[in-house]
Amino acid sequence: MRKGIAAFSFLLLFLLLFSYFYLPSKSMSDLYQKIPEQVRRNSQLVAAYYSSQTGFSGFREYQFALYDPEARKIRVYTFKIVKLLKFIPAMRDDVVGCEASFNYSILATTPEELKNFKNCNNCREFLYKGKIYRDGEIESIYPSINEVIKGKENTTYVNLVLTKDEEISTGKIVEWVGDKGILRGPLGYGGLLHLPSSMGAPWRGVILEFIAGENGTIRVVAHYPGNVTLSTTAKVKAPSNKTWTLEEVSLKDIVQKLKSEELVSNIEGSIRFEFSITREDGRIEAWTTWVNPRKGVEGIWRIYPQGKIKRAGFRKFGGYVCTWYGSDIREKLP
Repeated sequence: MRKGIAAFSFLLLFLLLFSYFYLPSKSMSDLYQKIPEQVRRNSQLVAAYYSSQTGFSGFREYQFALYDPEARKIRVYTFKIVKLLKFIPAMRDDVVGCEASFNYSILATTPEELKNFKNCNNCREFLYKGKIYRDGEIESIYPSINEVIKGKENTTYVNLVLTKDEEISTGKIVEWVGDKGILRGPLGYGGLLHLPSSMGAPWRGVILEFIAGENGTIRVVAHYPGNVTLSTTAKVKAPSNKTWTLEEVSLKDIVQKLKSEELVSNIEGSIRFEFSITREDGRIEAWTTWVNPRKGVEGIWRIYPQGKIKRAGFRKFGGYVCTWYGSDIREKLP
């Protein structure tokens, strides 16, 4: 009897350990071939990303961002191996395609580089401009707020935005509340390519400058890793009562707040984070917003002038969309 119990306990322990550690892996090159051939033929591979986590809630995520220069469309394909009931591996796939805000051809890289992904455990790998960056290397390639605004004290801004994402994405975030999906907060732009970045450095990310031009025009300048700068002109006009210059802002205090443990600890585990400086009702304000699907929380914090963190709960994360109920939500970019 005791031997039977011991054998059963050993078997149960083995099954628990097996389900904890076992997670099948796929080749990035093979998954890339699952993307429709017409899309691959007409598009350029501009980024690829792999991330994994072991454990009963473990996963392997494989992502590809493709840009179609003729249709001017950015598509993000996601393949994810997850564990159903904590121990049964299953593959899920998803695609989001938006009209691109910029010409992303400058980021084009060869699919041959996909063979250099390692499919490691508890790690991240990011293919960008022909090179694969791993784990801590990824964060180091993003520009910082200080680097972007250096020497631009007299520049007239409408908005200054920094965005960070846990994964490659495009479009706005959908949060489900009850049985309805709603969009909350200024999180994302319909045609912007969002790239994966750690939430540990809120002062680094993809940075957008909305600069006031002649006759109320707005020049939008996007700063991507590797000193890549893209620009375009927004369709909307710049309200004269919304513009501001860096000389009017206590940037030192703002950056210090961005680097604070208080903020870093709050945005940990988020899927998207956004920081922005705008003028509201005659006063310049700096805001941070983040979405944490694991906790079902969207957080908003005005860090300048100092305010309180406000949190709104949601039932589940509903993914990304380019338009919402037929309306154009790309009002901030062309």
